[in-house]
Amino acid sequence: MALNKISKGFRVLRRKISIGLLFLIPVLVYALFYVIKTQNKSVNSVNYEYGAQPTEEVTSVTLPASPTPIAPPTISELIAELESGKRVVADEGLLLLAKEESALGYYSNLILANRYELEGKDASEYYRAALSLYPTEEVHFRLANHLMKNERLEEAEKEYLLLLPDDEALEVLTELNTDLEKICEAYISKKEWKTLEEILKPIFDQKPNENTNTMLMKYYAQALIEQGDFKRAMPFCKQLYGLDTSDLNIAWYYARCLEATGQSSEALKVYSSIGEKGAYRQGLILQNWGRNMEAADVLASSNEAVSIWRAARIWDAAGMAEKAIEAYTRVASIAGSYQDDAAYRAFILSKRLGKSDVDKLLEVLSFHPAWMVRIGKEPVVPQLYDIPYQRPEYLKQAAIYEGDGYTDAAIIELAIGSKSTSLEEKLALGDWYLERGEYYNAILWGIRSLSDQPTRRGYELAYPKLFEEIVIDASEKYNLEPALIWAVIREESHFRHDAVSRAGAIGLMQIMPSTGKDIASRLGLTITDNDLLNPEINIRFGTFYINSMLNMFNADIDKAMAAYNGGPGNVKKWLNSSFVTSDEDFPTAITFLETQEYITKVRNSYLIYKWLYD
Repeated sequence: MALNKISKGFRVLRRKISIGLLFLIPVLVYALFYVIKTQNKSVNSVNYEYGAQPTEEVTSVTLPASPTPIAPPTISELIAELESGKRVVADEGLLLLAKEESALGYYSNLILANRYELEGKDASEYYRAALSLYPTEEVHFRLANHLMKNERLEEAEKEYLLLLPDDEALEVLTELNTDLEKICEAYISKKEWKTLEEILKPIFDQKPNENTNTMLMKYYAQALIEQGDFKRAMPFCKQLYGLDTSDLNIAWYYARCLEATGQSSEALKVYSSIGEKGAYRQGLILQNWGRNMEAADVLASSNEAVSIWRAARIWDAAGMAEKAIEAYTRVASIAGSYQDDAAYRAFILSKRLGKSDVDKLLEVLSFHPAWMVRIGKEPVVPQLYDIPYQRPEYLKQAAIYEGDGYTDAAIIELAIGSKSTSLEEKLALGDWYLERGEYYNAILWGIRSLSDQPTRRGYELAYPKLFEEIVIDASEKYNLEPALIWAVIREESHFRHDAVSRAGAIGLMQIMPSTGKDIASRLGLTITDNDLLNPEINIRFGTFYINSMLNMFNADIDKAMAAYNGGPGNVKKWLNSSFVTSDEDFPTAITFLETQEYITKVRNSYLIYKWLYD
């Protein structure tokens, strides 16, 4: 009975729900239609009457407007802001350029650094980025000062140490109480010996007994020795050596002071106690005492090329060819100034003894046309390639900047672009500098290109025929090959007409004023020193002098070039030495290292000019 009542109740409830849904469904449909209608009005932006149809179906939807593309700032805008300090460029434009490796990137980083400074933000990222692109002392100081202002003292100290020997940097480091040893090490890394002496002088000269810092004392002694002031360095070296005889550097300094102040016997004892490090100086003392064989043995115990070379020379002069060959061959295996000379001498002596094991010596000599000709062999010449190349974009941009009057921007663009270059870029850079009359840089880029691959254009840049009309005229006047004149100019000045050496030699062919006046007198002319800067006069005088030296030494190029560089009197002295038994001995009989290298450089260039252009 109860179940029947419940069942009847469910049936009544289901009927009521069904009736309710019949009323609710039309209402929901109408509501849905209204929503759709309302949405269409919003989308189409047209107020249709109910039941009306649009003339054309519109399906587009309203989207957010696209952002306006950011126009990168121009070089003129960037420079204007840097010069005026007024905001010209939007931050977005600067950030767009800041990652570029170009003048635009450099200036953008500087401006961002300026703005961050003014806003009290960390600007170091942008200063470092600018310095990585184009380092300048001014920007480096701004970075260091920024770090200092923001109390990042450890970082600031590192930057100021890098800025030494600037006085301002030293002043700030003093305020920071930077350890004096750190300051000294910074000066030593830059070989600023005089400044290092001046910093330490008040400590050790005025109160020598009050400072027991042995490291500072060592730095002071080193500064004095590097400047040749052995007498003043002596007491400090003696004290340091007394404190620690096992320190090889201190021992060498002390021995050097003893030797320089006439105490050779004491110096010899100290040198002998430090083994190989003291071998060269020990050998020199023994040789000066006439104990040559003993000296040679000591010199040969070193691994320094100059020391072994000297031992070889002693044995060579004494007729001990076997020992000399062994020593020369050792030197020939060590890259450096003595390598090719040693290989040549070992080859000559080996040939005289009938030795055939000279392949390694020939390998060294094959890199030098001059040595190959001297031993009667054909120079090894490379296969030349002609490769297509175009001017890189940074060179084009630098030219635009320069043409628009932005010289600094042009320099920066060029410096950044040429930091890492392909072979093609090296050739294009050589052309660029050649066109501008910057011959030294043109030759430099030509040489760099040859280290990548030998190309004809690379050789033409590295060995240019400049001042051609003047050279040809002088060669005809004094009966000289133009190739020899160009070779001398190349090795003397790299074609810089305004070059002046530390010794006072002037111009393209590096003529000493006294020599110039002597030549002028012989030619019936009167000149001033400045006249030697004139390419026409300099080349004429230099060619005249070479011709005179060739006449003096029977047209022997090696002897003439040795006389041009080291003086005819020295050439006569070298010719009379025990080394010279034939012409092939002369190149290694020269006792001036500069002249020894010079005659081979000139002859190499001479032979390359002939090969390249004849």
